Amino acid sequence: MIKIIKEVTKKDLENWIYTINESDKNLYIEANNPDKIGIFQINGSTAERLCDEVKPENFDELIAINAMARPGPMETCAPFYVERKESGESPYPKIVEEILNDSHYTFLYQEQIMKTFHEIAGFTLEEADVVRGLMKKLGKADKKEEDLKQWDKILKKFIKGAIKLGIEEEKAIEISKDLQAFSGYSFCKAHATSYAYIALITLYLSFYFREYFYSSVLQYEVDRDKYLLDRINSVRRQGIELLPPDINKSKITFIPEERNKIRYGLNDIKFVSENAASIIIENAPYTSFFDCYMRTKGRAMTSKVLESLVSVGAFDSLNPERKKLLHTLALFWERKKSNKVEEKLKAIYDECEKVTNAIPAMDTKSEDLIKYELQFYGFKIFSSLFTKERLEMVNKLDKMKLIYMDLDKVGNVSKKIPITINGIRSFVDKNGNEMAFLEVEDINSKTTSVPVFASYWRVIKEDIIKNKLYLINVYMGRNGPVFGQSVWTEDEAKIKRMIKVIGT
Repeated sequence: MIKIIKEVTKKDLENWIYTINESDKNLYIEANNPDKIGIFQINGSTAERLCDEVKPENFDELIAINAMARPGPMETCAPFYVERKESGESPYPKIVEEILNDSHYTFLYQEQIMKTFHEIAGFTLEEADVVRGLMKKLGKADKKEEDLKQWDKILKKFIKGAIKLGIEEEKAIEISKDLQAFSGYSFCKAHATSYAYIALITLYLSFYFREYFYSSVLQYEVDRDKYLLDRINSVRRQGIELLPPDINKSKITFIPEERNKIRYGLNDIKFVSENAASIIIENAPYTSFFDCYMRTKGRAMTSKVLESLVSVGAFDSLNPERKKLLHTLALFWERKKSNKVEEKLKAIYDECEKVTNAIPAMDTKSEDLIKYELQFYGFKIFSSLFTKERLEMVNKLDKMKLIYMDLDKVGNVSKKIPITINGIRSFVDKNGNEMAFLEVEDINSKTTSVPVFASYWRVIKEDIIKNKLYLINVYMGRNGPVFGQSVWTEDEAKIKRMIKVIGT
């Protein structure tokens, strides 16, 4: 990403990013962004959940999240940390408060535990480090008898030292129990700080160089289909438009084209090698498909490469009729044989185009676009069954309050929702009845898996086809949306009639 920024803006951030102002409020606005992606150590289910609870406002809290986002501390330390941040109250005497003032009075770091034993019980720092090592052993399930005996001696010395400092015995015992409870999960603060600073770098780049940062994240995820679509949807929810590949505008990888716009890269298309993408970019711009073929023809530019480019719309700016162009390409490749003379090749191409244009019903439909994208991307990115006309109808239904517009608006009452079905998984439930889970996508490209219980699946399963658009009843269950049929009402009858209008 730093390389992309340098190429496009001529700004060299390689040294600059190590002098970031840790008090910059915009960095913590970005940390609390629900759609943040690519943030080091903060993206990921455990860290994101903790981030939502802590709502970091400064670098200390970012360090704490880094230390706590692990099994163990999430259950033991995090609840106290969040509660004490909100209340501002400490359960400890002043001397302990001063040791814990950067972690909202919660034992998080090994350095804090060592300092507590050093300042309260008079341990040398070397002895305190031995205590730290012992605590690590005691955090394991199989504790040794000699370690437990050594710990008892240490606790007695700690309580004695605390009493000398004026801390009541009861409070000293309470502190020692907290030390014992938290010590098994304590983290090295130096390590957490280093990691948190890398998180800060990514927050800085994500906030101030958003298009460049997201281009890099998408490029990183391009070979991991499971995550790429989620990242694309996150980018879009933040008002950044993902532009389709274009034979005259795309570069090898994802790259910002202008403010709030990212262009899909040629090498990120299935079957288009980096070599082929480089050849295309070196010879651009082109005036037609045939012009591109003549100026790039060679071993790297196979029929599969050209088919892939046409299918995903890279030639749409020159010829938007993808179905016809694919048919023309197939005919041309078959008839050109080893001919290399441009005039003869042009004549063959023109004849193939003429033959294609004479075939009826060759218009490219939205279903065709979806088929091409599923073939060459693995999922839908730029195409949708929600055409302009269908969106107008859905908006009318929404204004009449007859439907849920999207998955985020589903409530307890059963209403219809416009969705496309991306996948179907049926199985037999514990009662021996067939039910299903449907992978659905709403009007805003949000996806989820929704159960269809046996009583309803039995009624609708014959009508459910993958990659089709539906208006279907849904309500909010305990764990999320559930499909279900309500009693037909006059409003339901209106919806049923309108289903035919939007072609589902």
